[in-house]
Amino acid sequence: MEKMKRRIAIIGGGLRGLTAAYEIDKAIREQNLPFEYVVLEDRAAVGGMIHTIEMDGYAFDVGASAFDSRRADISGFLKELSLESEIQFSKGGKLVLFDGTAVMDDTMMTYHGMPLFPNDIWQANGLTLDAKLRAFMNSIFLSKDLHENPEYSTDNFLEFRLGREVVDYMAEPYYPDNVYGSMELMPVKLFDENLVTIYGKAHIGKHKKEQLMRFADGSGQEYTFKEGLATLTKCLAQRTEGHLYVNQKVKSLNSVAEDLLLIELNGRESMRAGSVVVTTNPQESLGFLEGLTSEIAIPKAQSTSVGTVFFKINKRAVKNLPEGQGFVIPRRSSYHSTKVVVLNNKWPLLEQAEHYYVLVEFGRCLEETLIELADDLVMDIIKKEVKEILTLTEEPLQVTFYRWEKAVPHFSLHQRQEMLGEDYPVNSEYAKRGIFVGGNGITGYGMENAIIEGKRLADEAIRYMKKMEKNDSPNA
Repeated sequence: MEKMKRRIAIIGGGLRGLTAAYEIDKAIREQNLPFEYVVLEDRAAVGGMIHTIEMDGYAFDVGASAFDSRRADISGFLKELSLESEIQFSKGGKLVLFDGTAVMDDTMMTYHGMPLFPNDIWQANGLTLDAKLRAFMNSIFLSKDLHENPEYSTDNFLEFRLGREVVDYMAEPYYPDNVYGSMELMPVKLFDENLVTIYGKAHIGKHKKEQLMRFADGSGQEYTFKEGLATLTKCLAQRTEGHLYVNQKVKSLNSVAEDLLLIELNGRESMRAGSVVVTTNPQESLGFLEGLTSEIAIPKAQSTSVGTVFFKINKRAVKNLPEGQGFVIPRRSSYHSTKVVVLNNKWPLLEQAEHYYVLVEFGRCLEETLIELADDLVMDIIKKEVKEILTLTEEPLQVTFYRWEKAVPHFSLHQRQEMLGEDYPVNSEYAKRGIFVGGNGITGYGMENAIIEGKRLADEAIRYMKKMEKNDSPNA
């Protein structure tokens, strides 16, 4: 029984879970703690939405695609893992807007497609004169602090600062749901705090202009590893080898004593633990947390499925090669594709490759019709769009479809307000039982958030276990 009480079970073997496992392993070794841990992964392999494939001697990420250096700084974590030398930074400029009929390649400095400085709005192609005037006047004169009020979404904030047309046509296409969440459902500070720095105040002086230059879209802002993002998950898995268990689906989680939890696995096995760290998606977590108590529960989320289609194409077949990394496509177009990236244009290691390798992303909140179709039909639809966008003169050499069902949870603004509250009862009540809940969308989205949250959950679990160990001590 004592051995079971000293066990920490981590549910989920994605980046969040692997980071938590690594941090717990490190704490146990460095502090000589009498605890053990296990990672329980539902699928046949760890990694979550990080999925790296190999083709023609190159590594390609067909799920999560890259880190963004303008988001949370995780360089210290990568340095600790001795992965700095494995990093490669993006090249090839920035993504440009394709509205379904024409390419809008703006020469102004942008941040996620939006003008970095108010005066540059006049250079924006595709906007009406009224939209440009409204964006300019709002950015210069309006200074209401909408970002301080969680009742306002990022969509509300940007509409107030830059106008509706800029939001729909310039901002929304550059913010994929699987990396940032939905701008209609997220307060701006949680969605992308850089937006507050750039657009939160009306006046932009010379000193601030110099500071904002570091946010500009373009080469070097994104980075991955030379052998793909799986380099990171493989490294974490190696550091926690012997503690990872795959094909272990958690069916239920219950308290069997004040300081002991029972985990039912695969409907026929069970495991006991003193603490549980939950890193699975909220809708999945809700399935096994609901039986714990009827008094508390994480909110139910509406989830979006996302997909990618990977293409290998003869170079001579491409007649409309983007000058930048690729294209983003606004919601109001007739296309299902949301982003088309020519990977040769983006990553230095692919610059001299014999063929073009193209990754297409699709799947946005409230746009799930395509992702629910059969694989062959999805590939036919996306292939037709790619042939039109890149003006292909022959069929692609290879087309592969990857699907992540219900991978991106969305909470309403009201739910989000409750979750962000300091006195949010769900977190405190679970924590009393030794359960620490995270997962995609709980505190944010994207790989940077996964690492930060994994570290936090590990710290909370270790502190809880040390407290319980002290209480059980004869000298307590």
